[in-house]
Amino acid sequence: MPSDQHVLRFPGTRAGFENAAAALRGVLDARGLSDGPRYNVELAFEEVATNIIRHGSPHGDVEVVIAFSEHEIVLTFDDDGAAFDPREHPAPAVPASIDEAAPGGLGLVLVRKVTSRMTYERTSQHRNHLTLAISAR
Repeated sequence: MPSDQHVLRFPGTRAGFENAAAALRGVLDARGLSDGPRYNVELAFEEVATNIIRHGSPHGDVEVVIAFSEHEIVLTFDDDGAAFDPREHPAPAVPASIDEAAPGGLGLVLVRKVTSRMTYERTSQHRNHLTLAISAR
């Protein structure tokens, strides 16, 4: 039986993200996670990790702990980038037509949609600590 918890630690760079995403896929392969939850975990990981790298500009490594239980998969992101509480970020306005739609900007909307719980803390050590829970079913 695969471990119930995995830690991915990677530099806050595009190459670091690519390596971590490949490692995550390996963890998910080993667990045999069904398609729906797997898609949601990969989506949340990609959106949050790329936002940390693009907008948070971390100086040190980004750490992501993935914990599996019977009912949920919990992703906990920890980084030293700029403070950002995604729960306080307003959802973008819905465009009136496809012609008015701008590319991008919907990542957090998607993350909110696939998570059952989201918590955020800016620690006394000036670190972001974001936890996302995703249904395992």
